[in-house]
Amino acid sequence: MKRVLACVALAGFSVALSSPVQSQGQATPAPVTHKGLEMAVAGVERAPNAGLTDCPPGANTVRAMSKPGEGFAIVTVRMKVLPGYKPVPLRRPVLTDTAGKTYNTAVSFVDIGKVPEFSCAFPFRIPDGTRLKSVQIDTVSLDLVPFDTTPR
Repeated sequence: MKRVLACVALAGFSVALSSPVQSQGQATPAPVTHKGLEMAVAGVERAPNAGLTDCPPGANTVRAMSKPGEGFAIVTVRMKVLPGYKPVPLRRPVLTDTAGKTYNTAVSFVDIGKVPEFSCAFPFRIPDGTRLKSVQIDTVSLDLVPFDTTPR
């Protein structure tokens, strides 16, 4: 049992070291403020399935599965509610790839402001090998290039 735990800890350590942000020497993009919310991309994960939780995360536990030839790009965005925030509707995020094609998510914003800080994972169903450019939340565009792990 101890050997397995050591391997898991080592695997987590090596993943952290191979992060595209760290290996390319690029700084993490600065947070952006919009309508009283501070937003910043925390990371991008590629996966064959994804949770479709609301943002901020709630009790929704629905999962989506990919089809052959596709997968999910799960974009995690950290959000902080600033003192001047007034509840306003936000459109669902939209992902744009480097070819200019856009992808939608099923995740919606619900009850923003009920907690002061939270992270949301927005899954986008995309073809395998798709290179990511940005995610747009309302009128704000957040750069995903530093987080994209797809081979170039």
